[in-house]
Amino acid sequence: MQTTKENILAYLKRSGGCSIDVLAREFGLAKMTIRQHLAALERDHFVVSREERRKTGRPHLLYRLTESGEELFPRRYERLAELALQEVGFLDADEIAGLSPADKKRLLLMKMAERVFRDHESKVREKLLPDRVQIVTDILREEGGFAEWKANEDGFEIADHNCAYRRVVDTHPDLCDWHLSLLGRLLGTEVECRQFIREGADACRFLVKNETGVAKAEAPTAPATAVGRKARP
Repeated sequence: MQTTKENILAYLKRSGGCSIDVLAREFGLAKMTIRQHLAALERDHFVVSREERRKTGRPHLLYRLTESGEELFPRRYERLAELALQEVGFLDADEIAGLSPADKKRLLLMKMAERVFRDHESKVREKLLPDRVQIVTDILREEGGFAEWKANEDGFEIADHNCAYRRVVDTHPDLCDWHLSLLGRLLGTEVECRQFIREGADACRFLVKNETGVAKAEAPTAPATAVGRKARP
């Protein structure tokens, strides 16, 4: 069972930041109790507060995660290294002959995506899209994500609030394309990323286009504009 502090950190991760009032309502606790937990988290440098002025009434404090707070959530750099090392060993000299360094990296990322797809393909085979969305969300969680999904007018949205490769993505943004390509393969339909964590968003939000004739499903209850790239299955 998670502690209150862990629940507060998770809520701040999902929301991108909020006030004491919001946290007190969310967890059914007294404002003083929430304030004490936040004070401890701020002392440990996991959260930081800033004053926000409202149109009416007194200013209030908004709390958000610090870099140290972000690093409390799972990172999977060893997973990335393992995939890369596995696929480098299978590269053929003819495959990379004449390729630029950027093209070699794209080829490697494509092969890494194919390997992860093969690992999970049996889970999504012959499943309807709503079931695949749920399964892929679960896979993202297993891989270190902080993911949830919901149905919308166009189909479904998968929101992943945690980038397991965050520090690598900062310098190698094409990892986002690899991730997007993998989701398209697993879901078997067009996927578009509407926003990226690396660009300052609170989550990577993936729009999954609904298949013709497939009824929408209700997502499990969970906390939830630059146009991004698209991936096709």
